[in-house]
Amino acid sequence: MGHLVHDPAHQTWVYYLKAEGMAAFKVTVTLHARMVEKWIRGVKRDFLNAATTKCVRLDCEFIDPRKAGEEKCAAVLQLSVAFEKLVFQIIHADIKVPQVLNNLLEDGNIRFCDAAIGNDVKKLRLDGIHWDKP
Repeated sequence: MGHLVHDPAHQTWVYYLKAEGMAAFKVTVTLHARMVEKWIRGVKRDFLNAATTKCVRLDCEFIDPRKAGEEKCAAVLQLSVAFEKLVFQIIHADIKVPQVLNNLLEDGNIRFCDAAIGNDVKKLRLDGIHWDKP
């Protein structure tokens, strides 16, 4: 794993991962909503806008509630498109749900996929992230 950039002002890290015989993957890890917006705009421009089938892998990690009876809340949201991956640490983010993220999730032309995505969708609604389709 090669560390590419660390921007402490934006609390963002970018890594290139390369295995022998494979293309490099770019992984952006951030706490900053502005970097989420930049990543989404970039993958839409570079991959999704021109694709006939628009598919985004979505995965979430949740933490247990602090108090008994409360629902789990989202800690990390991961989105993947082609060779780009975003790891958004929602639990420590400056803005929990950037509007550009909601717009992406509400885009009827994009299919979201992953194992058990329906459960993630239900739990994300509790954190203010809403969309009509798993």
